Amino acid sequence: MAAMDEDERVLGECSPAEIAAYLRDIGDEESAVRLERQAARPQGQGLGAYFGRDQYLYKGLVVGFVPSDVSSRGVIRDANAIEPETDLKGRRVKITLDQFFVQAYPGNGTHRILCEFAGQNQIADDTEELKFTLMVEAADGQPTGVVGKPIFMGLTIGDDGLNFRGQTVNVGNDTDDLILDALNGEAFKGGLTLATTLQPALKPFVGLATSVVKATIKRSRNKPVFKFDVGLDFNARNLSARLRRGSYVVVQCNDEEWDWSRFEFATETRRVIRKSDGRSLELNYFVIGIDDFAGEPAKPATKSRNRQRPSG
Repeated sequence: MAAMDEDERVLGECSPAEIAAYLRDIGDEESAVRLERQAARPQGQGLGAYFGRDQYLYKGLVVGFVPSDVSSRGVIRDANAIEPETDLKGRRVKITLDQFFVQAYPGNGTHRILCEFAGQNQIADDTEELKFTLMVEAADGQPTGVVGKPIFMGLTIGDDGLNFRGQTVNVGNDTDDLILDALNGEAFKGGLTLATTLQPALKPFVGLATSVVKATIKRSRNKPVFKFDVGLDFNARNLSARLRRGSYVVVQCNDEEWDWSRFEFATETRRVIRKSDGRSLELNYFVIGIDDFAGEPAKPATKSRNRQRPSG
């Protein structure tokens, strides 16, 4: 496997000096100084205290699941401890971005964040590589203005489930006309609608989306912040996340032990909140929805569809 280009590293994989230099380049002198002071402390090579305030430096992730039939406050389950819905094999689904909550991102004021999502469409004995890209904006401690945004419409689920990937890029360049012109085009305004046969026109679109992201990353004031790769399958005996209809909460976090029982999901705002005080989870996270694609004929519900395995 080829080594990763330095431009492709997320910010948390960079050295303290590199992070501080980037923060200064985008005008965040206060955070740069705070990072340098923390890194200079003799008791630790890590940046734990700094991370507690600037969560965009976390490199780990956890994945929770919220059933589609929850009331106003829903239980969040570990996505590795739910029962898969095997009737999804071979079905067409829609994948939507239901929430992107920004607790902290590099820089000051309103952040511009480029989001790239990737997956595969299973058609007969072949697969189509998929990518969809969009630009969002939000200040620290706020959600982006995206609710139920279509990503992939009509994606066919293979027998092995679904692999869903994504990354975010902090866009610090205020005059990046190349990015804005591309993302304002018709091809990027709606979700990627898929057919039941291979689409020759899809490869150029995927290539364009890939080129936009690569061009963005190579600008000095733009930097990848978070990457995730989530496999959702039907094997209830392994440690992978399981595939069901509902919402997946992908949280950018550290490597500490995680307990989903401390949190619940507020359906009206699509936010993760703490049970102890009702405050919002103070981390960056996505909420990704998976449901049947409109027009797909319904299949009889299976027992696995309505039975949840108790977490733990």
